[in-house]
Amino acid sequence: MRRLLIVALVWGVELFLLQALSFHFDYPVPLLKRVGAVTIRLVLDLAFAVGVVMVLPRLATAVVFFLFLLFVQVGLFYQAVFGRVISLSSARMQWSEGVSVLHFEPSYVNLALLAVSLLFLVYKLWLLHWSRGEWRLRLWLGGGALTLYAVLLAVSMGFVDSPRKLQTFVSGDRFGMTYGFLPLWVSEALYLDSDSLLQEAVAKREQATDRLAGVEPLFPLQGDVVIVQVESLDWRILHHKSNEREVTPFLNRLAEEAMLFKVAAFHDNGSGDADFVMLNGVPPSPSVMTYTLSHYPYKNTLAQRAVEAGYKTTALHGNSGNFFSRRHNFRKIGFEQVLFMEELRDYFQLPLSRWGVRDDDVLRLSGRILTGECGAVMGGVVAAEGGHGELTPQLHYIITLTSHQPFNFLESDEQQFLPGAVSLVERYYNSINFVDRQLQEYVAGLAEGTVLVVFGDHRAMVAFGESQGRVELVPFIIHQVGSRLAEVQVTREMALAISGELTMVDTALYVHRLFVKPGEE
Repeated sequence: MRRLLIVALVWGVELFLLQALSFHFDYPVPLLKRVGAVTIRLVLDLAFAVGVVMVLPRLATAVVFFLFLLFVQVGLFYQAVFGRVISLSSARMQWSEGVSVLHFEPSYVNLALLAVSLLFLVYKLWLLHWSRGEWRLRLWLGGGALTLYAVLLAVSMGFVDSPRKLQTFVSGDRFGMTYGFLPLWVSEALYLDSDSLLQEAVAKREQATDRLAGVEPLFPLQGDVVIVQVESLDWRILHHKSNEREVTPFLNRLAEEAMLFKVAAFHDNGSGDADFVMLNGVPPSPSVMTYTLSHYPYKNTLAQRAVEAGYKTTALHGNSGNFFSRRHNFRKIGFEQVLFMEELRDYFQLPLSRWGVRDDDVLRLSGRILTGECGAVMGGVVAAEGGHGELTPQLHYIITLTSHQPFNFLESDEQQFLPGAVSLVERYYNSINFVDRQLQEYVAGLAEGTVLVVFGDHRAMVAFGESQGRVELVPFIIHQVGSRLAEVQVTREMALAISGELTMVDTALYVHRLFVKPGEE
């Protein structure tokens, strides 16, 4: 029995330490309240661990320990990527996207933590193997521990931190500081239904900032507009060198000629946050991918404004249209034509690469549509350009894919920057250099006066250059073919543009206003 108690105590301490590493929040909490909350969680963790170990058979307990080891790695990786604890809402509403991007990469594993976890696992399994104890006594101890857990949880939720706070101002991280993972997930299931999440997301619309308005003058549109959302385009990669060579030479030159902003990206729930912000000009839901909220009101979107200004609108992405439910939502956002992997493969016969349609093929197709070489997908048939007239300007929104982590989607013949690269950072250099080369070829074919917007969806999850901390800083470039917008950018040398204080909402609204005639907004 003594060995079982040691097993339970060891696991309880592991639970407590995992949650201490997982739950983070920015706003201050009085020291007394923080100490009280952490104390409650420690008692809950120990009581839960004793209850489970005593009640479950040894084999079932061993399985729980293996699953716990896996969760330690997954949970902390999620926290490192998104800056918040994994929530039930995200897991429930975005699990399919998580599975589809699950490409095992050894460098994602926290080796030190894994080694410590394995040592604890071996120790616990050894104690389990040699443990003895009467079932009746074990059930009494386990039942008592679980009763203590339930009573303490009920009292704490009644007098310390109510789960109803999740509907108002308390984040999952703050709530988890007091109770841990399981009560957080159960409380989310009870109090964060789809209506609550929708209300939360709609309320975020009122928090949109427009810090470029009145500071950076607009310029007139003279033709097509192309917006390219580049996967993992990190601010640090501009002018970065490897082996004395620039990784993104074309984007470096483009940034010197164009308007350039250093902005904070939104990456709360995945890369879909970036296109949501760009297309809607408002912050996304902080809890789930906003696209999963079926009744979200899409109004005053970029595509709607472009259509009102007389533009034909097309969205292109080499991934599946079911990913983040983009196809359905892009229609609601106002795109007249949406071309995802399914359309690109079935109607345009574009080949599939290691994951979806490769960026070079998507960019070439965009160029063909812009020049009128091919047009819309109507009734499953690729129609020639028509109906709008040759002079109808177009808006293309392109989301790239090939430079997605873990940066192993390039065939060997396209790994030109660092042939045979093995490490994660070298594969990133290869992937983003590939995108850089394809953008150079694509932009060379754009007509004079075309406006090109290039921005990163989020930082690259690799270590190079200077650390950004928790803020994900990405470049936002606005270029007009045949012009040097850098020379007319009022904010070029201002801290506003280059300090990272702007968010993607600020720059998105600037682009939105390009389509609005003065006095109409």
